[in-house]
Amino acid sequence: MTGQRVLVVEDMPALREHVVETVAELGDLQVDCAADGVEALERIAAASEPYALVLSDIIMPRLDGEGLLAELRQRRYPAAVVMLTALGQDDVVVRCLRAGACDYLVKPASIEDIHAAVGNALAHRPVGEVPIEVTYDPNGWFEVRGGSDPSVLYRYRKFLGLLERFHMPEPAASQVRLALEELGRNAIEWGNRGDLSKQVVLGCRILPGKVIVAIEDEGEGFDPGAVPDPSQDPLGHIENRKAQNKRLGGYGLHLIRNLMDKVVYNAKGNRVVAIKYLEAR
Repeated sequence: MTGQRVLVVEDMPALREHVVETVAELGDLQVDCAADGVEALERIAAASEPYALVLSDIIMPRLDGEGLLAELRQRRYPAAVVMLTALGQDDVVVRCLRAGACDYLVKPASIEDIHAAVGNALAHRPVGEVPIEVTYDPNGWFEVRGGSDPSVLYRYRKFLGLLERFHMPEPAASQVRLALEELGRNAIEWGNRGDLSKQVVLGCRILPGKVIVAIEDEGEGFDPGAVPDPSQDPLGHIENRKAQNKRLGGYGLHLIRNLMDKVVYNAKGNRVVAIKYLEAR
């Protein structure tokens, strides 16, 4: 993050100062601020170099956060955008994520949450513009479709955060998140080989007593049954992969099978449905 520029847009002076100081604590970042979307665009136009990150409140005078985000995306401005939102603005957050925001923070955000959001947003900035399509149902279903870039997976995880009000119990919630991470990375890195022209589809449905996730890529697929369990002979597994001139693999699939209660692949092997039961069976 060294030397990168961050713009904080917030109309409340005390909160604006707090966010600026909190972001500056992360190290060698140039942090500027604006009181609304109009002033933010003026600062952006006057900046000698583009901002890497814009943290923007949603409700502001003159030009609000949604309007600012729309203007930045229309200009194809390269900054990652994190929205600051009040509790209960789920519909607004969904619109912002759909429009290209990579993250959101619910006010009042803790110092730790601000640090994490800034670090993650800068780390997950896409190489180029990676648009996504979002299907969202407040009753428990959402789906994200986009090019094979890790930023799409990151935004998918943020949508999952909107469903926390369903209160998935621990350790099931952490297990589902970890499985989603592994499944999503497998689809992007192994299935589509990071090809931005190929789509990855990431879906999740929360039902009474269980969570269903579905991940699909446009890759050639594989035979899950042909992947040996690396835990049976870890050293032998590594040597076998080397002998076949293959990258190390198999551990993620083994992890997913242990995290989720049921894992089913289609015949081609490029779509997987995984189920986690939230109640004892």
